[in-house]
Amino acid sequence: MTIASSMEEAGFRSASRIASIGVSQILEIGRKAAALKAEGKPVIILGAGEPDFDTPDTIKEAAKAAIDRGETKYTALDGTPALKRAIVEKFRRENGVDNTTDEVTVATGAKQILFNAFMASLDPGDEVIIPTPYWTSYSDIVEICGGVPVLVPCDGAAGFRLKADQLEGAITPRTRWVLLNSPSNPSGAAYSADDYRPLLDVLLRHPLVWLMVYDMYVHIVYDSFDFVTPAALEPRLKSRILTVNGVSKAYAMTGWRIGYAGGPRDLIKAMAVVQSQSTSCPSSVSQAAALAALTGPQDILAE
Repeated sequence: MTIASSMEEAGFRSASRIASIGVSQILEIGRKAAALKAEGKPVIILGAGEPDFDTPDTIKEAAKAAIDRGETKYTALDGTPALKRAIVEKFRRENGVDNTTDEVTVATGAKQILFNAFMASLDPGDEVIIPTPYWTSYSDIVEICGGVPVLVPCDGAAGFRLKADQLEGAITPRTRWVLLNSPSNPSGAAYSADDYRPLLDVLLRHPLVWLMVYDMYVHIVYDSFDFVTPAALEPRLKSRILTVNGVSKAYAMTGWRIGYAGGPRDLIKAMAVVQSQSTSCPSSVSQAAALAALTGPQDILAE
């Protein structure tokens, strides 16, 4: 038997880390819906979280200008200096959080931010507390990175929000992270300052547990809801909070694939190591577009 024929008989064996994980359910829903739409069926696609308006012209023009200037080469590993400065200003202006540029990272979408953070921080068996309902990729990313998702059901009577006693009860010696998403995909639940306060008090009592907040839907709020983020509410926790955001939802830039985050310097450095061995820098043109989004006219957000 030749080596080639032996390999053919063996077939492909997937790595154990993805054996129980499939393609993102959200993407699969979108694929099926798009196929039905192509057949002429009257379909409303409720899969991916995607604005129903186009990227603003000022942002598209900035990208074209960047191409014309020849900004099509590799950039700094985890974000151009100009974009990092704009993110620092965004966090200060909109969220009341002060970061330095070495406390900011830029990646190919917020999903890569999550992956980088978990890959950089989780050892096998480390636990990540995730309130449910939740965006399906959260638990899959945790598992791929060797962690264990701890899913805590949050029912409608509680507004689909995690409560302090639930958080306290879910923390174990293996807990590394708590992951909160506000406003939430898919429930729409959002945490006010009063909602966050008891949770932050719990974390103050557990100094080894870090908090990851996914603020992607910050500008999609209604009924005069006052958005807040934990790093601004509780400065004593800032040294173990990663605040994740991006330009996908607020500026209708889902396909541009730019996510960013602010957090402790050592974590940001560790995330850069992961990114350096995976995608390297994000798209130079997309970063130029994101810079224009964050520094240009902001009236689109209110609309």
